[in-house]
Amino acid sequence: MKRKIMAVLLAAAMTGSLAGCGSTQNKNAADASEEKMKVAMVTDSGDITDQSFNQMTYEACKAWGKENDIEFNYYKPQSDSDEARTASVDQAVADGANVIVLSGYVFAPTVIDESDLYSEVKFLALDVSAGDICEKGIGEGYDYNPDHYNVTDYYNEDNVYCCTYQEELSGFMAGYAAVMLGYRHLGFLGGMSVPAVNRYGYGYVQGADAAAKELGITDEVQVEYVCGG
Repeated sequence: MKRKIMAVLLAAAMTGSLAGCGSTQNKNAADASEEKMKVAMVTDSGDITDQSFNQMTYEACKAWGKENDIEFNYYKPQSDSDEARTASVDQAVADGANVIVLSGYVFAPTVIDESDLYSEVKFLALDVSAGDICEKGIGEGYDYNPDHYNVTDYYNEDNVYCCTYQEELSGFMAGYAAVMLGYRHLGFLGGMSVPAVNRYGYGYVQGADAAAKELGITDEVQVEYVCGG
């Protein structure tokens, strides 16, 4: 599924038909560029062997590039910091990348800083939401409701597409199915307490609760919920 999503996004980048974070449509869709596409991916604090989203994103981009005869490279920041991630984007652009895939919500500051600076480069920001952009763009005083703000005040919507997911839906189905299959003592262990993991976990608990109510066994179902560092 991840590979299919990346294929659609990268194909859209080729035609300039990407909309910004929180946008319902692309207001300034550009004509397909005659420039040869060159794709780069920047990892977050992990690497391409993390058996998680960095690795899946890397493998999807690499496979798509091979299938479409598009050059692809990846960059790993030297440290887990906004400065290091931005430096990796700078290096990718210096190396000729014109489509850059950013893997994770931690890239919100990079989107804010780099999207105007490199207006001719297209950015695919995975798991970067309007809320992430507003939190970093507004800083102190942000009320954590992105609907109260114009998110496009903080980045260039013409060359950025933020791809977000509804992790709570798959979590709900997992919790619901577990109870329906006869399990009564369930557990959720999240790797890190980050928004995507938390959304999945909340959905998991809600799904288990919904199934328990449907079966009339709410007093029999127990869920242990733990998140890592």
